[in-house]
Amino acid sequence: MKNKTWGILAHVDAGKTTLSEAILYNGGLINELGRVDHQDAFLDTDSQEKSRGITIFSKPARFQYQGFDFTLLDTPGHVDFSTETERAMWALDYAILLISGADGVQAHTKTLFNLLSTNNIPTIIFVNKMDQEGTDRDALISNIQNELSDRCVLLEDYEAIATEDEGAMEEFLSTDTLSEHTITSLIESRSIFPILMGSALKNQGVDKLMNLMVMLSHSADEKSAEDVADFGARVYKIESLGRDFRLTFAKIVSGSLKVKQVLDTGEKVDQIRVYSGSKYTQVDSAVAGDIVALVGPNDTFAGQGLGTESDRSELFLNPVLQYQVSFLDDTVPRVAYPDLLKLNQEDPSLNVSWDEDTEEIRINLMGEVQTEILTKRIADELNLQVSFEESGVLYKETIANTVEGVGHFEPLRHYAEVHLLMEPLFAGSGIEVATDVGTDDLALNWQRLIVTHILEKEHVGIQIGGALTDIKYTVVGGRAHIKHTEGGDFREATYRAIRQGLMEAGTTVLEPYYSFEIVLPTEHIGRAMTDIEAMSGSFEMPEDINGMTRLKGSAPAVNIRNYQAKLISYTKGQGHIDLALEGYKPCHNEDEVVAHFAYDPDSDLRNPASSVFCSHGAATVVPWYEVKGHCHVPCLKDKAKAQEVVMPSTKRAIRDMDQWLDPDEIDSILRQATHSNGGKNPKKGWHYGENRIRRVDSDYVYQAPKAVKPREKYMLVDGYNLIYAWPELKAVLDVNLDGARGKLLDILSNYKAMTDYNVIAVFDAYRVKGHPVEASDYLNIHQVFTAEAQTADAYIERFTHEHGKKYDITVVTSDGLEQIIIRGAGARLISSREFIEEVERKAKELREEYNLD
Repeated sequence: MKNKTWGILAHVDAGKTTLSEAILYNGGLINELGRVDHQDAFLDTDSQEKSRGITIFSKPARFQYQGFDFTLLDTPGHVDFSTETERAMWALDYAILLISGADGVQAHTKTLFNLLSTNNIPTIIFVNKMDQEGTDRDALISNIQNELSDRCVLLEDYEAIATEDEGAMEEFLSTDTLSEHTITSLIESRSIFPILMGSALKNQGVDKLMNLMVMLSHSADEKSAEDVADFGARVYKIESLGRDFRLTFAKIVSGSLKVKQVLDTGEKVDQIRVYSGSKYTQVDSAVAGDIVALVGPNDTFAGQGLGTESDRSELFLNPVLQYQVSFLDDTVPRVAYPDLLKLNQEDPSLNVSWDEDTEEIRINLMGEVQTEILTKRIADELNLQVSFEESGVLYKETIANTVEGVGHFEPLRHYAEVHLLMEPLFAGSGIEVATDVGTDDLALNWQRLIVTHILEKEHVGIQIGGALTDIKYTVVGGRAHIKHTEGGDFREATYRAIRQGLMEAGTTVLEPYYSFEIVLPTEHIGRAMTDIEAMSGSFEMPEDINGMTRLKGSAPAVNIRNYQAKLISYTKGQGHIDLALEGYKPCHNEDEVVAHFAYDPDSDLRNPASSVFCSHGAATVVPWYEVKGHCHVPCLKDKAKAQEVVMPSTKRAIRDMDQWLDPDEIDSILRQATHSNGGKNPKKGWHYGENRIRRVDSDYVYQAPKAVKPREKYMLVDGYNLIYAWPELKAVLDVNLDGARGKLLDILSNYKAMTDYNVIAVFDAYRVKGHPVEASDYLNIHQVFTAEAQTADAYIERFTHEHGKKYDITVVTSDGLEQIIIRGAGARLISSREFIEEVERKAKELREEYNLD
């Protein structure tokens, strides 16, 4: 039977290593249960893992159970080592997501669940520590379904499982049960996520978990045919420090691999090892399903696809903090740099780099624990005494608008021209590359070379010199010379095309955001909310849990990453914050950041935006803003003009500008905004300005717009955001939520009477299970309660995105990210504080006009 790889993933301290011990004990690999606190766990082999009681490195263990072969991958739970966990996911067939019965779903648990979804890995949920006093089975199930997915169901609850599939429901109604085939099929397709409960420490419930592992392995083995396919493998881990040789850990996905076989990298495999903990067995060959460590290859890298497999896409969990490496003795940094570069082989996310300007070594890290671990590893394995000084968070940049970038490189006896269509992608997309040019216009080998040059380095933006992300490059044109073009010419032209496009379109500075979950005594919730707002963060409605209050939201990493110490201080040790990387969003204080970096793109000689043309036998440098007037291949815009193509979407936009809303149509608009996303998360599947008409470049002739009559005015108010910002309403909220909401509606109704706005107040109802969107009138204004899984800001963003060109829309909110998106949709913005002042000013004017004071 083919070997299946199972990974155990969890938030730190959920009992992951303890569960690994129980599985290996029941599988017969170990004779007694090890314990973290006894420093004798089978898979915690590193000295720092033993002393700290945490897992730092992912490690495999192979065993047999009921006639089936299994490989168990134990992964780190601490967020500082989450890149190690994400890399290991590439080797998994199935995952066990462990949740502590004492704590429920935590921030990092949700991050892991989302990553498993991204990687399409069938997942079982095991709720651990159910032997502890106070654990509530029903409350935990509800917590898991609310925080992760409503498709998380108890394994023994056939009726709940059947509701997720029409065929399963028919089977259940006719037989009052479900077959193993039906259950495994639903798990394999991620239609359900079965929940099991137990105690790993007492080996309770582990047998049921392992029986389910057998059932799934048997089902998968019946359907598998990879063992007859061509060789393919995924490199998920490299080990090199402290060794005389290099280990390449890989999952054989298809076909087989033999000793002395030459990989497609040109390197020969000298040994194939199968590891279990720190011990290994040498084998002559490995087949599909095996996790192996290869000795011999030295040019492999984590994330590399071998044979039929493609390389892995970019990791989501990357460090967001940058440090300077300082030496505690007279070591010369430039001399030590080659040794420290070895760290990049094991963990590319560290991005150890040399800063030529300051002659300093820089490294990217996740946090304090990783810093301490790495300091000791460098001392033990590289014999270097170092310390790390924090330089700040890692900012990035993305392109602001769609543009065609052009680069030309033509010094004497050289020639290349490149045209790239550069488009912004939605947050978290990373870098995408495509080609859209015929081989008659540009030979395939040159197209591939351009793609290589796009991906071979980390290109930087023009505001702070930050790494570019969330951008799609499409090769749309180019030219080579039959005699004078060399490979390096296209490198120069490609780099200059990217830079020229950035200078023309502009960039947006991005910063890392953390999602947070704060649990603290209820009397301190006001202080926490005030602090979060001061950090430019946002939060959901507070929740009462067993005499404490839980506050969830997100905030810029630069502001909230050290909040734990402050929280412990004012709650006298009773408060706790849990952080998880949410991703990169537009910077909340872009002007300050740009001023701090003081980056001048025109002075960056390593990243020129100009192009080089040949004029009268000599090279001539043409500045970026004149390149399109000299390029040899027509730009897309010029091709469109030549073909006299009129974009249909442009025609529609012009017609729409002359269409105005009749007041009687407001209900229709509300219904359209309510149902336009089909019940899906409005933030997924579209990016900022996706439907906006963008010109390709700046070479155009200005024409004065036609006179248009004023548009109907709408004001959308983020209800709870305004309530929390208004001290008078906040005081009412502390007593009664409905009272605060009613008082706000009365204020908005009065404001409507003093202005010409159509007012729509939007309130979150996304936590109310099964709640549909509800729109109704309140006196002379309108109120909307969002659907389950839809926030007020998401509703407002969608409404503005769809109606911003037709109607004059103003949004009242203090949500930083929402403000960025609203501006991009062309709406006006009023912060909550400004609106409060506006209401008070209007009321004062009214009192003065009618002598009411």
